[in-house]
Amino acid sequence: MEQVATIEEPLISIYVFTAIVYAVLIVAESLLPRRDPGNTLIWRWTNNFSIGILSWYLSAVVGTWMLIWATQADLLSNYRLSDYFGNRPVQGFLALLVISQLVSYWFHRAFHRFSWLWPLHAVHHADTEFDVSTSYRHHPLEPLVSLPVMVPIVLLLGVNAESAFSYRLFAVAATLFSHSNIRIHQSLERPLRRVFLTPDFHRIHHCSEQQYTDSNFGSLVPWFDYLFGTARHRPAEDQPHMELGLEYLREPRECRLDRQLLMPLSVPRAINQHQEP
Repeated sequence: MEQVATIEEPLISIYVFTAIVYAVLIVAESLLPRRDPGNTLIWRWTNNFSIGILSWYLSAVVGTWMLIWATQADLLSNYRLSDYFGNRPVQGFLALLVISQLVSYWFHRAFHRFSWLWPLHAVHHADTEFDVSTSYRHHPLEPLVSLPVMVPIVLLLGVNAESAFSYRLFAVAATLFSHSNIRIHQSLERPLRRVFLTPDFHRIHHCSEQQYTDSNFGSLVPWFDYLFGTARHRPAEDQPHMELGLEYLREPRECRLDRQLLMPLSVPRAINQHQEP
């Protein structure tokens, strides 16, 4: 019980931090919108936030208990790098960022490449608008695919709690920021997108045209898109008007929570119907 309480404390801090960043970005979106938010804002937010609660809660619970179980079972203890990273929080944070993002990049590409994984990830891409609420729109089962790989990475690196906590805060802020409907001046956005995942860079990944959907796979940073040649850009004037979402799931009802939860079952049929002459 002591171990659970120790883990619950930083989790609560992360939830509070998430709420603060979310609120700041909502204000920024209203003051500096990149695109017209449309007339279904509250409807979308309600449904996106609802599935986000389910997804984040499930991944937090499963991920936490996987770490507890692995620690108690002393798994991978002979292979951990804790002697190096355990007392070096900055190096531990950077190592966790680089390695986890490299793995996440290839996981993301796999979700787009393999037809048996895509229906889960399609829930995120089916949003026909793009704002901070889109970051919550993930099917609850999607994180369960990557957790069995990501948890061992944390264990093998042997980073201390400070590094892991700092990484989580950065991940929350970067994820929410990259999905925000915020207008950033191009003189700042161009250099910024080389280092951080900017909304304009990531919004291209949410374009309905597949050539753009299958690009810009970075989830927190764009480094590996530039390294592996999957970074794509579009003229700044395209951003306010380009079609977002998926070509074969355009109905407003697809935003409903129940439709999102069942979407992995309907995606293959929707694709087939869309491809029929």
